[in-house]
Amino acid sequence: MSEPADPSHPSLGAVVLAAGQGTRMRSRLPKVLHPLAGQPMVAHVLDAAAVAGARDVVLVVGHGADQVRAALGDRVRYAEQTEQLGTGHAMLQACPLLPPDIQSVLVLYGDTPLFRPETLQALVRAAREATIVLLSMEVADPTGYGRVVRAPDGRVLALVEDREATPEQLSVREVNAGAYVFDAAWLRARLPTLRPAPGGEIYLTDLVGVAAAEGRGVAAVLLADAAEGLGVNDRVQLAEAEAVLRGRVRERLMRAGVTLIDPASTFIDATVEIGPDTVVHPHTFLRGRTRIGSGCQIGPSSQLDDTIVGDNCRVCWSIVDGAILADEVEVGPFARLRPGARLGRGVQIGNYAEVKNSTLHENVQQHHFSYVGDAELGRNTNVGAGTITCNFDGERKHRTVVGADVFLGSDTLLVAPVTVGDGSATGSGSIVTRDIPPGKMAWGVPARVHRDRFVAPEAEAAAGDGQPAD
Repeated sequence: MSEPADPSHPSLGAVVLAAGQGTRMRSRLPKVLHPLAGQPMVAHVLDAAAVAGARDVVLVVGHGADQVRAALGDRVRYAEQTEQLGTGHAMLQACPLLPPDIQSVLVLYGDTPLFRPETLQALVRAAREATIVLLSMEVADPTGYGRVVRAPDGRVLALVEDREATPEQLSVREVNAGAYVFDAAWLRARLPTLRPAPGGEIYLTDLVGVAAAEGRGVAAVLLADAAEGLGVNDRVQLAEAEAVLRGRVRERLMRAGVTLIDPASTFIDATVEIGPDTVVHPHTFLRGRTRIGSGCQIGPSSQLDDTIVGDNCRVCWSIVDGAILADEVEVGPFARLRPGARLGRGVQIGNYAEVKNSTLHENVQQHHFSYVGDAELGRNTNVGAGTITCNFDGERKHRTVVGADVFLGSDTLLVAPVTVGDGSATGSGSIVTRDIPPGKMAWGVPARVHRDRFVAPEAEAAAGDGQPAD
C-alpha cells in the first residue's frame, strides 16, 4: 500500500473520463466496467486517485451511463457527456461539479487502470511548480499515441494527436501516457477557449500548447515502466492488463509473508486479503472480498468467493462461496460451501459434503456425502454419511435445528421443520419427520423414539434383543 498523499499539497480534485463507447471491445458492457483482477476496470483508476490524495472525484459518463452508476454507486459524482465531442468537451461537463476551493485537478482516463498510486503521487508533487504536469512514456511503436513535442532545450511545447502529427512529429517516441494535473483556476479559465479540431472534437491536450504559448510552466514526468500507461481498447489489451494487475497482487502478498507455491497458476483478486504464513497451492482462485487469516493451507484446486477464513484453516479441492470459517476449520476435498454457511472452530467438512445457509457450531463433524441446508447444528455433533436436511417442500424452505452432542446415523433424512434435541441420536436410514427430545434414540421410517440414547448393557438385555419393534 502506498503512503497517503502529502497533506501539504493544495486541495486536489480529480476527473476521470469514462464516456467512450469502447466499440473495439465488441461488448454490451461499457468498456470501463469490464472486470480486471476482480474489480471493474475504472475502480482501479478511482482507487489510485484516492490514494494519490484526490478529495473529490467526478466521473464523466456517456455510453452505458446507467450501468456505470449502478456499478459504482455514490463513491463519485457523475457528469454526463451525451455527445462524444472529445476530451476537452468532457472536461467542460465535469468542471462545474468540482468544489470551488479545489486548487489542482488530476485528470485520468477510465480505461488506463495500471497507474500505480505512487506514480500519481509523484505527478501531484511535480504540479507544485507548474501549471500543467503530464505523464509521458517512451514506446517502441508510438502509433496511435499523442506525441510530446519539446523545444531544443527540453521544454514541453505541445501534445499532438497521432492523426494530426507531422511526419517529423510521428517519429517521436515520447508519448502522452494519459494522466495530467492542472492548476484548477487556470483550467477553468482556459478550457472554454478551446476550439474544435477539424473533426469537431475538442482536445483537452490542446491546453498544453496554450500554457506553453503563455510562458507558463509545463512539465512531463517520464514513466519508468511504460507498462503503467497501457490503455485498454480491446480484449487483447484487457488480458494484458489483467496479467499485470494479478502479478502485482501476487508480489504484494508474497512480500507480506504469504507463500504461493506456483504464482503463475494462482489467481487472486486485488480485493483479497491474506495473512502471513498462509500457503496457497496451485490452481486456486481467490475472488471478491475474501479474507484469509494466518497459517492456513488453501488449495490446491480450490475457489473461494467473498469468504472469510480464520487462522490455521485448511481448504483443499473445494468450492467456497459467501461462507464464514472460524479458526482451525478443515474443508475438503471435493466439498462445497454455499452462501450463508457459518462454520465454528474446529469444524470438519469432508468429501462430497455440502452446506448452505447453515450454522455449524464448534467441532461439528460432517465428513462425507451429506447435505446440510437451512439448519443449525450444535457443537460436537456428528453427521453420518448420506445425511440430508430436506429443507424444501416444493414451495417454501424450512429450518432444521440439531442440538449439541448429537449423533446422526448414516442416511438420516431430516424432514424440516424439525428439531433434534441435545445428546440424541438417530439410527441408520431413519426418516425424521417429528421432533426428537434430548437424550433419546430414534430410528425407523418414519423415525420413532425407542429408548434413551445411552442404556446400560444389562437394561438393554432385559428388554430383549434390542431390535426395534415396529
